[in-house]
Amino acid sequence: MANLQTNYMGLTLKNPIIASSSPLTSNLDSLKRLEDAGAGAVVIKSIFQEQVDKEADMTMEMNEAFLTHADAYGFLKGASEDHLIDAYLTLIEDAKKSLDIPVIASLNGSGKGDWIKEYAPRFKVVGADAIEINHYEIGSSRKIDSRTIEKRYINFAKIARKEIDLPLSLKIGSNFSSPSWMMHYFDDLKIDSLVLFNKFYNPDIDIEKMSIKPGIPMSSPSEYYNTLRWIGLMSEELNCDLCANTGIYDSSTIIKMLLAGASSVELCSVLMKDGVDVINKFTSEISEWMDKKGFNAIDDFKGQLAQERMSDPTKWERTQYVKSLHIKGN
Repeated sequence: MANLQTNYMGLTLKNPIIASSSPLTSNLDSLKRLEDAGAGAVVIKSIFQEQVDKEADMTMEMNEAFLTHADAYGFLKGASEDHLIDAYLTLIEDAKKSLDIPVIASLNGSGKGDWIKEYAPRFKVVGADAIEINHYEIGSSRKIDSRTIEKRYINFAKIARKEIDLPLSLKIGSNFSSPSWMMHYFDDLKIDSLVLFNKFYNPDIDIEKMSIKPGIPMSSPSEYYNTLRWIGLMSEELNCDLCANTGIYDSSTIIKMLLAGASSVELCSVLMKDGVDVINKFTSEISEWMDKKGFNAIDDFKGQLAQERMSDPTKWERTQYVKSLHIKGN
């Protein structure tokens, strides 16, 4: 039988399937179900900087009468923030005690990244095996050019790498002016992994209420192509691991990501839609495919179709686009 074990950020995973940050990774019972279903690792549901700030602000409003005391503001705000963070740390600690698979903490925030200095060291104390960070800035102001946004992102990554003494992954989007340049820069900073790509929040409009509402948060199977292309283009150029994310709904897509050079994949939407038991189904199908092809281990075929290892590397670029537009007979 094929061996699905793989290495990701220096962690040994029994298989390359990671349960991504989601409501399914927000409580211990669900985390145990994911492990029983065959997950190779879990990413604990992200703690959001905005979430912490909002809870602190709500506490301040509820205790407005006490704010006439000089020390009250700092005490109430700090106590509220600590309550939410402590609950998150407790979940990580409990998960580490209960699970035999790697437990990855997840932070989601904006700004300069000063908040990392406070949060990150605590995750190591409670036993997190690694930290995944989501950081995103929208260039919605014409006063801020692309270079400024990318510089902010780089400075943020520098702070994260300096402050986090654990394997570190950045979950990034693809909408940089040059994703390749940015990935190389992150690699030079010794970021351990890049998760390609984050599915960011998109707003929608309720035409009856004429108000903004959240867009559909789930990915669709057609969304994996962009991730596949960039993993194929970058996997042999970078020292860091690449983890595939978004639009992965079946074992064949997981195999494609591995062939392109991914070290692992993160699943979310398919687990939410079809249930966590699909993980065992996927691992069985991957194992069957490997047996059929004569592969004993993931490394036997990982990156086999990466751009640098192909006789015609242009197939990852525009050549295939032109072919897809060709209509026979024209």
